[in-house]
Amino acid sequence: MLRLITLDVNNTLLKFRISPGEQYAAVAKLYGIDADPKRLSQAFGLSFKKQEKISPNFGANCVGWQSWWLSVVRNTFHGADYHVDDETLTSVGYHLLKVFSTSNPYELFDGTIPLLEKISSRTPKLGIISNSDDRLDGILRQLGVRHYFDFVICSYNVKAAKPDPKIFQHALAVAGGKIEPSEALHIGDDLQRDYLGARGSGWQSFLVRNNYPLICEKGAVVPDQTSMFTSLQELLPAIELYTKSVEQSEE
Repeated sequence: MLRLITLDVNNTLLKFRISPGEQYAAVAKLYGIDADPKRLSQAFGLSFKKQEKISPNFGANCVGWQSWWLSVVRNTFHGADYHVDDETLTSVGYHLLKVFSTSNPYELFDGTIPLLEKISSRTPKLGIISNSDDRLDGILRQLGVRHYFDFVICSYNVKAAKPDPKIFQHALAVAGGKIEPSEALHIGDDLQRDYLGARGSGWQSFLVRNNYPLICEKGAVVPDQTSMFTSLQELLPAIELYTKSVEQSEE
């Protein structure tokens, strides 16, 4: 019996309207910095990964998410070889914090609304499990989809990030009703954090990734067409069949 479905957010339900490098360059221009978006995008990826290693989970256990992101911004420009004074970079950083606290940099993937409509009508509980800081709830409200979910769990707030079993256990507790792990399904785009992370916690899981065969090959995982999909549109029929079969088993 399926009693809970949770979804990842970033790169599962929503994506950037423009690349982080383009967004960084647009804001930097307001402060007199002429920067190449491609160079910034490459430096952003490296800066983000470096900061994750230094202080995981957006600095939840140390510096806090604002300082964490300010470091990412600073290291992005330095990494792209732009020599900007600290005061200006701090101003750029705070400006970017405000920009990414709104829904403006994001857009929903095609198929998000039909999927949420279908899941919310067939599942007792629907929630979010996201490796993100605590701005996510407000962003989902601005995008007009927060009302679909019974709860939104951010890794920053619970001080545990996927694939840590603690965040999946927390979701079961928040959902209430003494839901067993086997009665829960998680959907996301990351093979390790979402798909295998959920299964390692005793959950069922679906992977949504356009290049999942390649991702599985790199991760030494056998692709499974019954639980892996290239898009939300491809996932929707599977959700319909899956929840229908669950409903029939309950009769």
